[in-house]
Parts: sequence; structure tokens; C-alpha cells
Amino acid sequence: MRTIGRFELRTLIGQGSMGHVWQSWDTQLKRPVAVKIINPERLVEQPNTISPEAVAARFCREAELGARFIHAGLPMLYDAELNGSPSDLYMVWELIVGQDLSQVLKDEGGRLPINQALALTVQIADTLACIHADPVIHRDLKPSNIMVTGGPQTKLLDFGVAAVYGDDYPRLTQEGQLLGTVAYMAPEQFIHRGVIVPQTDLYALGCLLYEMLTGQPPFTGDAASVMDAHRTRIPITASELRPDIPPGIDDLLMSLLAKETADRPASAHLVAHQLAPYLTPSDPTQPSTDTEPGQAADDPAAPPATPELLPAAIRIVQAQALFDAGHFGEALPLYNKLGLETAAPEDEHHSRLTAECRAKAAFCHMRLGNLPKALDDYTALAAELTQDTQPEDHLLLEVRSRVGLLQEANNRPGEALATFAAIYPLLFQHLGPDASLTNEVRTVFNRLNRLGINIPRPTPAPVEQGAT
Repeated sequence: MRTIGRFELRTLIGQGSMGHVWQSWDTQLKRPVAVKIINPERLVEQPNTISPEAVAARFCREAELGARFIHAGLPMLYDAELNGSPSDLYMVWELIVGQDLSQVLKDEGGRLPINQALALTVQIADTLACIHADPVIHRDLKPSNIMVTGGPQTKLLDFGVAAVYGDDYPRLTQEGQLLGTVAYMAPEQFIHRGVIVPQTDLYALGCLLYEMLTGQPPFTGDAASVMDAHRTRIPITASELRPDIPPGIDDLLMSLLAKETADRPASAHLVAHQLAPYLTPSDPTQPSTDTEPGQAADDPAAPPATPELLPAAIRIVQAQALFDAGHFGEALPLYNKLGLETAAPEDEHHSRLTAECRAKAAFCHMRLGNLPKALDDYTALAAELTQDTQPEDHLLLEVRSRVGLLQEANNRPGEALATFAAIYPLLFQHLGPDASLTNEVRTVFNRLNRLGINIPRPTPAPVEQGAT
């Protein structure tokens, strides 16, 4: 019998492209566990594949995420070995007894009773709300990554390709690399350097709910045709395939499957809240969708109110630490409050501090998936900074760049092209050609240029009657 560390690897219970999961025995604590190791095939350098070192980096990050969250919808990480060669690495997880959702669907003939499908979706949405608050984007939501245990209770598995924001979590996706499972991938995942936001997971959640209700994902066929359909086709409404589906569920599904991230629900918490009225009230397995007094229904990450505020200087440092670690849901309300408190136009120092807080708040909105709000806030801030600062000011350069990037993400490519044409020479000259922001703008700018996007012409002012 194979062993790793103090664990006996007994039965292979899960096998993916990145890792293998074994039902194992902890010889020291005398309990069953699930041990995940790197797929041995990934430890051999192969052309056109991710390198073993990159696989190991993703493996280690998955373990860090496992330790980061405690939630009923996530398995518990007991232990991990993250040092040594890739073949020596392993994670020790709570052993989940149940079936994955793909097997549940198979046993039920391909689709589930409506109430069961909605109940499972509420649980998954509640789990997504937890991870999105940081935010972490799962990026590979699919039936085989959802375990269903007695109760039933769902458990979301496999953060191997998750997108994690924050300076502590460097970008691991290689250029041109496609991550996820095609049948459940959002349109933006097929776009080079597409903006990945919490609504990316909500699109996959819509695909899951659609399949649980109808017996098939929204689009089927070969990979190329499914990818094209995600980008360009509107799926058949679920009620056409199953007439007993309530109209409200049809509407929610279509919003989850919207092509643009801005047209999808604002948060996973809101999805759970919208589904709650359709569930059997006495079902004890559902997470509560009630909110605390004063807490918005779509803002589960809002920190509890404190009776006495710390000095602003300390709270600025607190907000910065949360921001740098990628905890944008927690940093946002701090920056919003600080932006209001420091507003004092007659004081140059405080005016600058206000602008910096507002810029950080807008960035938080962007990473949390509130793209229209982020664009509005950045646009307003850019207009104000333009009046008071030099064009080469670094904060103004960043804000104007974000305006262009968000214009493109909000499907306004002509406006984005005009913004980039004005800002790129300044970025190149004052930040340098290799700065991350210069690179980000250059990549999207070049893509728009290759697509042949035209800069919109300004609308001429109407000529008054009688004018000569």
C-alpha cells in the first residue's frame, strides 16, 4: 500500500487533470481522510502543457485557500505538505461521504425535482458568497466539483484554477491558457485577458441550475461550437424544456446567463435571496438569506458596525492591509467612509487623501464585479482630478486607465479606444513601458485595434433656427 507522510493511500476516489484524491487513513490520529496529490502525469515536462513548477504553485495556492475559508459548504483542510519537490506535496482534507452532482443527476435520470434543484443552488450560492467576499473566483464550477452529502448538503471542491486577487497571490495563468470546463464557462473566460469577476462564477451557477432543471447544460456539442454559443447565442428558456418551471426562475436563469457581467445579478447572496421564496419553507438544510439590520442583502461582506471608530490614520492602514491582501469586500466600506470623512477641498493634503480613498473604493467595486458602479466612480474622479492635477500625476494616470479598461469591460469599445489613445503615451513616458498598468492598457488597446474598432465621433451641436 502506498503511503505519503503518515497517510496510507487506500482508494482513488477522484481524478482530475491537476490532482488525484485518495481515500486515506491517518495512521497517527486513526481517522479516515482525503489526501490530494499532484497528478503524476503533471510531474513530467510535456510540450504545450503547464510546467510541473506551475502546477505545484497552483497546488500550494489551493492549500492556502483551503485554510483561508471556514464554511459549511466547503470541506475542511486538516493538513498540508507544501515544501519539497512537486512529487512530495500533498493536502489532507476532510473526507466527504456522498456523491458528486454529476452522479446525482445520473441517478435521477438527468434532472432533479424543481425544489431539490433550487435548494442545492441556494446552498452553492451561499458558498460562493463566502468566497467572493475576499474575492476569490472559483472559475471551474461544474457538477463533478459539487459533492452532495446526506441532508442534503453541498460541498464545493477543487480551487486548483481559482482566480485570487491581492499582492500575496501572484497571477499563475499563463498567456493564452484556457481554464475551466467549456460547458460551464462564462463568455469572458474565452476572451484574451477577459475580466474575471464574481459574476463569472454566477454564469456557471446558471449553467448548473439549467442542467439540474432540464437535464442538459444551456449549450451542447463540440467544444468549439459550445464556446461560440456562450459568446453569441441566447439559450432556449428552461420552461420550454420543462413547462412546470416557475416564470420567475426562468427570468433569474436568463439573468445569470447574460453575456455581459454587468447584466448578471449583483452577488451570489442576492441569487440565494431571490430563490428563497420558491423553496419549501420547512426545509432545515437551507442557509438563511436574512440580513442583519442595516446590512444590504447583496453585501454579505460588510463588517459589523463598531460603536467607536478608531482614528482615521489607523483605519487607513487597516483598509490598505485588507486591500493588499485582496479582501476587497471588507476594504470597500472602510474606504467609502474614509472618503467621506477626509473630504475637505480647502485642504490639499486631505483632498488628495480623499481622491486616493475614492480610487481604492472604485477598484474594490471593480474586483467585486460591480463594473458599472466602478466605471461611474472612476469617471467622476478622473473629471475632478483633471481640473486640479497635472496630466502626468500617477493617480490620475491610474484612474484614467481604469476608465478605459472598464469602458471595454462594459462593452463600450469605441469609448475605450478613445481613452487609451489619449492615455497610453503618458503611461509609456511617465510609468515606463514595463509597468504593469502600461502593459494592461497596451494589451487591451492592441486587441481593440486588431478588431478594427472605430473611435466614436462627437455629436455636433444642433444649429439653432435662424442662426447665420
